[in-house]
Amino acid sequence: MNGQQLLYGLLTSKGDILRAAYVLCDHRIYTEMSAQYQQTEHTDFQASLVEEMKLLEKQPEVDMHLHILLEMAKFFELPVSHATTNGELYELSDNIGNLLVSKYNELFSIARCHTLEDVMRHQIRLFFHLIDSQYMIATNRQQAVFQQQLMNWIEQLPPMYQERMIDALGEYQQEALVKLLQKKGTIELYKQLPLHAYPAISGLMATVMSIFIPVNYPPALLFSMNAPLFLMASFESHEIIAKRKEAGTFLPLLLVVVQLMWTYKLEHQDELLNYQSLLIKWSSVHTAYQDYMKKKEQSLFDRERLDSFIYKTEQYVKQLRATEKKTVKQIETLKTAIRHQLDEMELTSLNGGLVLQKMIEEHESLKQDVEELQRKLSIKGDFFSKVRLTFRSAERAVKSKVKEVERKKVLMQMTDFILANRLPVCVDIQNEIYDYQDELTTTIFQINQQVELLEETKQSRQLADAKVRRYDQEIKRFERNYYGLKEGTVEEMAQ
Repeated sequence: MNGQQLLYGLLTSKGDILRAAYVLCDHRIYTEMSAQYQQTEHTDFQASLVEEMKLLEKQPEVDMHLHILLEMAKFFELPVSHATTNGELYELSDNIGNLLVSKYNELFSIARCHTLEDVMRHQIRLFFHLIDSQYMIATNRQQAVFQQQLMNWIEQLPPMYQERMIDALGEYQQEALVKLLQKKGTIELYKQLPLHAYPAISGLMATVMSIFIPVNYPPALLFSMNAPLFLMASFESHEIIAKRKEAGTFLPLLLVVVQLMWTYKLEHQDELLNYQSLLIKWSSVHTAYQDYMKKKEQSLFDRERLDSFIYKTEQYVKQLRATEKKTVKQIETLKTAIRHQLDEMELTSLNGGLVLQKMIEEHESLKQDVEELQRKLSIKGDFFSKVRLTFRSAERAVKSKVKEVERKKVLMQMTDFILANRLPVCVDIQNEIYDYQDELTTTIFQINQQVELLEETKQSRQLADAKVRRYDQEIKRFERNYYGLKEGTVEEMAQ
């Protein structure tokens, strides 16, 4: 029963009524109101509500239906599965409705509600109690205006309802109304109306609302536009004094439900209910969410695969560079061996053309210079001769070292020339060097190839990481907007 009432109230809601309920789901309504209620507080709330409702004018109604339903499930921490049938949708609604009624009875000490309609009526009674308490502290002028407005409301009632009011008053006079308001209050007028007389009840509520603020909106919006007053009616009630803090988060949600129920009772009782649009929307949300979950899972797999490949490639490049370093060292060792042999050979006997001949001549000249400087440095004399030669000897030692470095440099050039031209010198060593050079060329080619592949893979990895972040953002957006999605796995939702 409660599930049916809730679904009817929700799915028949449309336009401004639905937008108002949607806003109230997330709106932080001022609940700690003083008895000296300021009209500006109310007008500020209404202005804020209307402004937020305008922002939703292009929002599909079915989106708002689903959001409100899931927000109610979220409040009661109900596990939400993917509803695909009317029965599953009804079961969720019934759970929400039953829990809401149970919570209401727990908070309000004398409420004995069995249905959501009972809850709505109890809230209306609390509202009339608030009106009566406000009437008692109003000025004489405010009370007189209030009384006249009530008399005008009675005059506009259908005859059968007018008779009920006159019976309650005893006589159709304002003095009789004053006495009734003093003794029993407006709640007595409400009691005279049948439970199904929602238009008349709406007119009465709009009339008595004027003691707080003028009513300038359709009757169906009465609860949403006056949400702070209805909250205050609950908080001011002696029934809830001990549980005000606990009620603070529950009452705004309760107002949403009461608003939906009120609109249905007032305007849509004969309307046929269409579950399909909500089920289709829910299915599309789950499908889109599932799709993002699968895409994220695939992107995570791709990223892990690329990470593994990058690690292996980096290790391989590291091995290749070690091989390159080792090969270069081996080639250098063999070149040193050639230079040692050249250093012990009679270089003038080598035949390698004019270029080599010039190198040999330069080498021999440098070699002679070094030998001459070394000879002069080795001359020994008496003490005074040694003192005189000290500074000159230092200069000769420096020149000798410079010449020796230049000589060895020429030997290195000769070695490179011999290798480049494959001259018949140290042939066995040359052949070893050629083998190592071929190996080095292959290694360098492989390094360059792997480094290029590594860069491409890292770019692919960045793209995969960007996809993971994008899909994760979409998943979180869905989970933030649609309660219950993250409770199920992709496999569960696919079943």
